[in-house]
Amino acid sequence: MRTLVAAVSVTVLLLTGCSSSDGGTPEPVVTATADDTTEPAPEPTDAESTQPQQKQPSISIVSLPIGPGAQANQPDDQSKQCVGVTLTGLDLPNGTTLTFGAPGLSQDGDYFKIDQSGCGDQGPACEGHQIRSDDQPPCYVGVQQLIPDEGKHSTLVIPAAATCASDDDCASIKDGGQSQVGFDTHALGSPSETPSDG
Repeated sequence: MRTLVAAVSVTVLLLTGCSSSDGGTPEPVVTATADDTTEPAPEPTDAESTQPQQKQPSISIVSLPIGPGAQANQPDDQSKQCVGVTLTGLDLPNGTTLTFGAPGLSQDGDYFKIDQSGCGDQGPACEGHQIRSDDQPPCYVGVQQLIPDEGKHSTLVIPAAATCASDDDCASIKDGGQSQVGFDTHALGSPSETPSDG
């Protein structure tokens, strides 16, 4: 019987020696993932996101040198006129954009007023129209005659805002120029006169 107790004791000792001291729980296996890195996070490559954008030079031009551009269809209403307008005599440097302001009239009396309906569906209207050195489409301005008499003249004046690639480019166009676009009054019948039907 002693032999049996000795054999059981040796077996128990062997099993105890082979097992872990924490009650048989296996040690966890450590694995690395793609997020487990010791390298610092990459910095953004977009340089402009951390630097303010450079503002382009800009100027205001009181009067653009404009001339008659595209042929404009005239309205049926004889008190209204329409003209196509283009930039003339002013070379825009590359990188320069002109934005036309609200058209006005230089006149020594109230002969006309700006009335875009004189151009019907012809467009674009000049106010807000943009041109560049390589793209200068015409724009259209309509007027309405306010007096019934002929022989009075009004000159169309269009201011503009310019943005340029450089201060020198803006300086080269700041003086603008003279308008070559005008409107002449013609004799209109009095409002009480209506055409007869026959």
